[in-house]
Amino acid sequence: MLVGISFKVLKGPMLGERVTAKIFERGAQCITGVRRVGTARLWLVEGPVPHFREMVELGREIVRALVEVRGPEETVRLFSDPYWLTALSCVLGFEWDTSGQTTVTLRALKEGLKGTEIPVRVLGGKGEEMRWVPYEVERELKHLEIRSPDELVTVSRLSCSIDESALQDSYHIYFHALVVSESGEWSVVNQGMNVTDRTARRYHWSSSVGVSSEGHYSTIYSERTEEVVLDMTSPESREARETILEVLKDTPPSMIRQDLMRAKALLKGQRTLDEAPIPATGPAEIPGHLKPPSDLDVEVLRRAKGAESFDELLLTKGVGPATIRGLAYVSVLVYGSKASWKDPARFAYAHGTKSGRPYPVNKRAMRDVAAVLREAVMSSRLGDPEKLQALRRLAALVSGGEEQTNS
Repeated sequence: MLVGISFKVLKGPMLGERVTAKIFERGAQCITGVRRVGTARLWLVEGPVPHFREMVELGREIVRALVEVRGPEETVRLFSDPYWLTALSCVLGFEWDTSGQTTVTLRALKEGLKGTEIPVRVLGGKGEEMRWVPYEVERELKHLEIRSPDELVTVSRLSCSIDESALQDSYHIYFHALVVSESGEWSVVNQGMNVTDRTARRYHWSSSVGVSSEGHYSTIYSERTEEVVLDMTSPESREARETILEVLKDTPPSMIRQDLMRAKALLKGQRTLDEAPIPATGPAEIPGHLKPPSDLDVEVLRRAKGAESFDELLLTKGVGPATIRGLAYVSVLVYGSKASWKDPARFAYAHGTKSGRPYPVNKRAMRDVAAVLREAVMSSRLGDPEKLQALRRLAALVSGGEEQTNS
């Protein structure tokens, strides 16, 4: 399942910058679309995190307790749920409506779990740290005896390539985290940023459904979406994906470059994407980030010639958004294939918050809770499960109270 949250910055006269968030979900055996499941308004809070050490400590003990109760595999799967990750960030002192909840929370967990006996690790990170995953897989997971480390590296690369190139929604991936259990269960959290209007989207992947650029499409529910998005993951784009692979295999690179010139010539008289042959739900100017590239790299086209699937194409060295976009225009305008130009996006504080709203973080309370969780887990391992059972009864009581309130 792939899910995401988008953050939109709006100017606020008193409280700084307001950020609008949208939560997305993409599901099925092979991830192909995203479905919005909720909206929220976020506040962009800048500056250092004064309670980061407490986030590291409490986050580590929360994961330790989850592993003890639910097992490492189920614990890792929780990270593919956007609501759960947002809730976790709130427990660790971040507002549910703060854009830094993704990067800081996962960085704290990465630091807290490193070098422990807890059979869960967080790899990757922000910016250059995204590229560290192949090295971290070898270094950090060696003692966990992961059966297929190479598969994890492929998952890391492919999930980023899909969110960056196959789904071109103007959000560029700048944060990537891979959460892994000792058995090889994984979840991926990607976050992309639109540098023009300072908005962001968060995408989640899970090993329970796998990662692929092709698959079943989810229904979209949305109050607001991007007007034009190139979604090569949609079933509506299956014909275009197949055409691209055939063109790469049967057509010399020089001819493909000529086809791109033909496609650009055909677009000169087509200012909007609602005119045939490119379908769209309504009139929309072609945004700058979706205009055809000036050219296609011959060497990249030669390397891509042997791609047997769209996933292989995305993993080919040198293939990025411009290559995929150019080939999409060739397949649609020159060869008459169909592609989707529709946006697939769908549209509680425990210890205080970093910004002090509604009240500042209580560092002592965070340390106390971490100690309670640690003691409960250790006591359970020594044959005294009463404290852990008490926490379960408390969770059931709270859940039952909420059900009665909602009924």
